[in-house]
Amino acid sequence: MPFIEHALGRTHYTVRGHRSKRPAIVWLHGGPGGMHNPKSRLFDLAEGRQVYSYTQMGSGKSGDLPAHRRTIATFVKELRALTRAWELEQFHLMGGSWGATLALEYYLRYPTRQIKSLVLQSPMLSAHDWQKDANRLIKQLSKDDQKVIRYCHEIDATDSAIYQAVMRRYYRKHVLRNDEKLDAMLHRKNPRGGAIYQYMWGPSEFVATGTLKDHDRTGDFAAVEAPTLIVCGEHDEATPDTGRRYAKAFPQGHFEMIRGASHAIWEEKPEQLGRKITAFLSEVEGTASTN
Repeated sequence: MPFIEHALGRTHYTVRGHRSKRPAIVWLHGGPGGMHNPKSRLFDLAEGRQVYSYTQMGSGKSGDLPAHRRTIATFVKELRALTRAWELEQFHLMGGSWGATLALEYYLRYPTRQIKSLVLQSPMLSAHDWQKDANRLIKQLSKDDQKVIRYCHEIDATDSAIYQAVMRRYYRKHVLRNDEKLDAMLHRKNPRGGAIYQYMWGPSEFVATGTLKDHDRTGDFAAVEAPTLIVCGEHDEATPDTGRRYAKAFPQGHFEMIRGASHAIWEEKPEQLGRKITAFLSEVEGTASTN
């Protein structure tokens, strides 16, 4: 079980594939406070290259993260330490949801040609835009469910059973459209990560109340010189309309939608997502796609 010790602490990671002339892939999981999955289908991308993923500090098997270090800057520094430890000369930087937030943040703070491309899957790049999309999707729920969400937010009862039931119905539509996998996700034991999610984001995907509530990088897209692929699921809480708009704002932006998928695309439509990413990398690297 690989770990890296660095100035901030200890990080658990997984690597698949063999080092080659083709740039490696570094994939960042969602959250904040999530965990990487060593069995994820994203490692199918490790054909002729290496694929790295890791659990950000404070979650899973990685080291502790005190409250005062629960910041974007900390996670950027952790990623910097890892890419140096892995001795990656060039790599494609990718992430899903909060992982996309972190990927873009890393690029903007370290704008080097070391990063060959960005893949931002179901990205949270503006808390304001995320909230607008969530409000629109919530309006598609029943009137009773909308009332529960509104009332529980007003009285701070987001831990109530009725709120959790509505949350699950929303997640079933827009986060993970598979009952068994969704239940496993909701019942996964990761209390340290849950505390980070609550601190940085909030009680649920519905609303940002934590330290990320004012996060917005939409004004910085023009500074991204690397080819950038944005991918959203057809039913994604990070809606395709917002994803398309973002892609148009990047100098080398591309957009793809995965039909039948919501937010957790690697869990729902791994083959389709893998094909889209592989085709994009082939174009970036100037090689013919085999898909």
